[in-house]
Amino acid sequence: MTAVAFVALLATCGGSRSEMAAVAAMKYLPATLEATHARAGEPRTARLRIYADAQVRALPHWKEDLTDQVDYASQLLQPLIGLKLAIESIKDWDRAGDPHGALRELAALDKASDVTWVIGYVAPGDAASTAMSELGDAQPLGRYAMVRAWAEAPELQALAARLPDASSPDRAEVISAHRRHKQTVVLLHMLATTLGAIAEVDKAWIQHVSYSPTQNTFANRTRDLLQLAIDARLGGDEDQEIARKLMASIEKSDWGGWIPTSHDEVVATLRNVIDADRAGKGFAEVPAGAYDEYKRISDLAKRGETAGALAELDNLLTAYPGNAQMLELRCEILIGKPGIAEPATRAACAKVSEAAPGDPTVHFAVGEALIRAGDVAGGHAELAKAEDKIPNLTTGAAEAWRRLIAIYAGLGSLTWTEDAAAKAKLAKDPTVAQAAMTRARYGIPRGAKFVPPDQEVALVSAIRAALNLIYANKFGEAARALATADKRWPGAPGVIAARCDLAFRSGQIEVAQATCRRALAADPNESWALYLLGVMLLRDAGTTGAGIEKLKAAIEADPDLAQAWRTLAKAYARGGNKPELDQLAAAYAAKFGQPLPAAQ
Repeated sequence: MTAVAFVALLATCGGSRSEMAAVAAMKYLPATLEATHARAGEPRTARLRIYADAQVRALPHWKEDLTDQVDYASQLLQPLIGLKLAIESIKDWDRAGDPHGALRELAALDKASDVTWVIGYVAPGDAASTAMSELGDAQPLGRYAMVRAWAEAPELQALAARLPDASSPDRAEVISAHRRHKQTVVLLHMLATTLGAIAEVDKAWIQHVSYSPTQNTFANRTRDLLQLAIDARLGGDEDQEIARKLMASIEKSDWGGWIPTSHDEVVATLRNVIDADRAGKGFAEVPAGAYDEYKRISDLAKRGETAGALAELDNLLTAYPGNAQMLELRCEILIGKPGIAEPATRAACAKVSEAAPGDPTVHFAVGEALIRAGDVAGGHAELAKAEDKIPNLTTGAAEAWRRLIAIYAGLGSLTWTEDAAAKAKLAKDPTVAQAAMTRARYGIPRGAKFVPPDQEVALVSAIRAALNLIYANKFGEAARALATADKRWPGAPGVIAARCDLAFRSGQIEVAQATCRRALAADPNESWALYLLGVMLLRDAGTTGAGIEKLKAAIEADPDLAQAWRTLAKAYARGGNKPELDQLAAAYAAKFGQPLPAAQ
């Protein structure tokens, strides 16, 4: 109700009231909302979808009041920034509990994909408040606003000095005017917050941190931000572009009418949104003002206090919705409990990639979790995404590559380990040398078709298990184990070499030699087959030279095969080849850090 309308109302109420009495009654009214400078042109329409919880719906004429408040807000925004508010629908909202979590619940309920704003009205408080943070909730660049309903009894008590006498016929109209003014101002304050408005120092301005019945408009500087943001939003700009435009406007000229702490918080939020979209697409830093809270949440999670950590983190994310580092912490907490298999966990982790599409961190977390859960294929798919994104890192890329290589090495995948090392240009990494040794020892040449990369570790394990049975003289069990391995990996040189060892230890020398040669035909660098064949050839004086050559080839293919060194040394010693023995002894001491036994 405007002051002019109220005077007209008083003039027609009762007919005997004088104009002077009507003017006197105006002192009880709140300020009239008005734009100081009207914007030319036809207004654009912003569609609102409204949700009202059960306690709001229990209030008398609640729907009419909400509609009236939106209309009053529109009466200010149309001349101010050329924006007309139109209610698309008003829906029942089945929620209860702490209103401070209502904004988050609203975002989970409605994607706001086809409206400009989603507005939630929740139960009134138990006491009258002037703090905007208690009267509603919204976040910069958000599409959601929450408003608490009018608390009738506490508000009337707080307004006692501003109301006519209880016997006055104008009292009900004045109360209605105060309700309409306060609820509309709170709504406007929250909508402005979503458009990047910064808290204003003057109590008469709507964007002040506290409500006052004297508030009637926004400061001109705030109006400029609102105009810029709503033009960009209705023009289809993404949040990152809106954030860039707002930052440019804010930084272009400082203004003393903003509350400094609010200025810093809004700027930090805008920077987070911008940073998350930059080409590194990596994580923006946690804002300094939020770091202590972030650290406390992290510590809670480490202590296993998951529920408390998530509750506090969700509140922090409401203030910094685009901060990927906070989203990553939420992902990792949920990976711990309820676990990576839960859809909610995967959804939370997916949001990290949306916020920082070029950063590999979340893929490491998800990949390792899937591997721990036994899903190696799924884990590798995530780690492959990390591989593609590691080059985006401006710092820490080398550490990320080494972490990836270590994961692959731990899995026993020789191919994945070597491929990652090649991409990282870390060919001299110890894990690469270890992979090469494993290939030689267990007959898995690079590019082998008989075993996929994710089964390489299983093949190595099967060969080791069979050899252990052979060394324990459990030849029957060993034969059965090798038959099983043959069916799974037909033609694997390492399995054939293990058969050679079984035949050799069973005394079937000719069969053993033929089997070792078959293993070497499949993989000339199969070091165990080279070693065994060398040992067998040394048994015959006529093939000693060939045996020595096989042992030298075994050492070249697998320098860690100490048995081949010691057997070769004995061959040199028996043949009186001191120069070769001395050279071998020196190389052995350099390699293994101890004297060659046969040279002592």
